Amino acid sequence: MKINWSEHYLMGLDMLDNDHKRLFQIAEKIVNAVNDTRGMDERTRIFVVREGVKYLKTYFADHAAREEAYMRKIGYADYEAHKRLHDEFQSEQLARFERITERDTCTRDEVFDFIGAGIGWLLEHIATADMAIVGKGVLCRPAVREVNEQAVVEEVNRMFIATLNMKVNADILSLNYGGENFGEAVYQKFVYERQGQEVTVIAGIEKAFLVKVAQSVYGEDLTDADALVLSSLEIFGANFWRTLGERLARPEKQADYREGHFLSRQQVRTMFDDQQPAVSVLFGSDKGKFFIASNDLAFAQRSTAGLRS
Repeated sequence: MKINWSEHYLMGLDMLDNDHKRLFQIAEKIVNAVNDTRGMDERTRIFVVREGVKYLKTYFADHAAREEAYMRKIGYADYEAHKRLHDEFQSEQLARFERITERDTCTRDEVFDFIGAGIGWLLEHIATADMAIVGKGVLCRPAVREVNEQAVVEEVNRMFIATLNMKVNADILSLNYGGENFGEAVYQKFVYERQGQEVTVIAGIEKAFLVKVAQSVYGEDLTDADALVLSSLEIFGANFWRTLGERLARPEKQADYREGHFLSRQQVRTMFDDQQPAVSVLFGSDKGKFFIASNDLAFAQRSTAGLRS
């Protein structure tokens, strides 16, 4: 299996660009090594995974240290927020999968889950937070002055181009989406914390759209890797919607990711029936439909005039 690296993710700093390429290469090697152990015993498989995870953990720590040293050297204004994202990945994502390697058994799907989460995190992080270090990307654009339909659509489309190099031509279909069925879709719930307040986001994307996203990352011949795709979506989506929310809501403090999980169609319907979100928008696009709904009052208060008038 090939995990696609694109020059779209080049920062223009050889040291850090080479680090990012290497992280993609390590992930690809782990996935392919596990695929090659299908007929082997569990002891062999867990050994392969344990060594791969250990190497990836060490390499990411070294990379984060190099990137943080560069930010300190240039006096980067958002150093603390950026470092917190590195710490979050190490304490949440890497630690979660390191615990798997402490057992004597490991399934193939668990490994795909690990790699998918790592790739999903890297794609969003490089395209937004890392690019900002060198004055590029969506985070370096002027702040959104007024939240209205046009501003939301423009930010969503910029985010897809920045993170996936994918032009989707998204547009708003409804500003009062109530959880109605819009086709076969994958649903997620994300929980963040901002200044002691819990922020919940519910999102859904048509499966046809998800397949196109997965193929852009893992190649057109992607097969038999549902865990890899879903895990990529899980952490990518968590960071994608957090970045978008901060672009539009302009909170005083960054939201910290707490947890995320997939929802069934019935769970989504029940959540909308029990409590209408403060903001709920359904989008159409060239690739398929998707929605975002949240109880985020910081965004709801700022968007009241522009979106819900």
